[in-house]
Amino acid sequence: MGTGDNPIYAGDYAALMRFLEKRQRPFDNAADLVPPLDTDLAALWDQMVPATTLKYSDTPRYDVRRKHLELQKEFKGAPQILHLHALLIAISRRDAPPAHALPLFFRLWREEGQRLADILSVRWLISTATTFADCGETGDQRALGMGLSVLFDLVKLHDSERRCTGKPGHEKVKFVRHKYRPPLGLDMPPYSIEKGDLDKVLLARLWQLTERDTTIRPLAMRMLRMVMTDRATVFARMQSYKGNE
Repeated sequence: MGTGDNPIYAGDYAALMRFLEKRQRPFDNAADLVPPLDTDLAALWDQMVPATTLKYSDTPRYDVRRKHLELQKEFKGAPQILHLHALLIAISRRDAPPAHALPLFFRLWREEGQRLADILSVRWLISTATTFADCGETGDQRALGMGLSVLFDLVKLHDSERRCTGKPGHEKVKFVRHKYRPPLGLDMPPYSIEKGDLDKVLLARLWQLTERDTTIRPLAMRMLRMVMTDRATVFARMQSYKGNE
């Protein structure tokens, strides 16, 4: 690192990697709660998640049963398949998951993907995309998973900062033409809000990947349709500035 560098995150990327490594610490006894690969998945739609009988203090900190308990509270009264899906994500995105965890996750999406995509909250859609990014069976799954995950994460970052203006997401700010406009970070050339096509190319490339893999397709279509129809994101505002709304 040069003498002029001044990282915005203390400790630079070495610190970020240590942070990530802590998040990827394997659960203890993870294999104990992963059901067999030939589990009847369709039947899990009709079985509801029961109320919890344990407390967090009843489970060791790093034991998979604590995560199971946390998810059981979140999905109380919902189909068991959602609880299993979330547990598989939590286990598979950590180091050294049980051998049958990821195959069961992919089987879920091959056989029940459309129903899952239709019912999952945005939080779990993003978590699913990130799991495909980290662990996908194919290059297309990993590329599309990463693209969807980054897309939604950056919309969240951008629009969370925008909330500080006090304006709702669907309302565009007044377009003021200044003779001088501040430069962008990273020395990037600015996006032409009135004529640029960066947003269209970005979404089209993700849609192109969606058409190439049947396993991740239901997830990707649901997430990209959300971006296409929600009027409160930066993408909708770009179209509004262009006069397309």
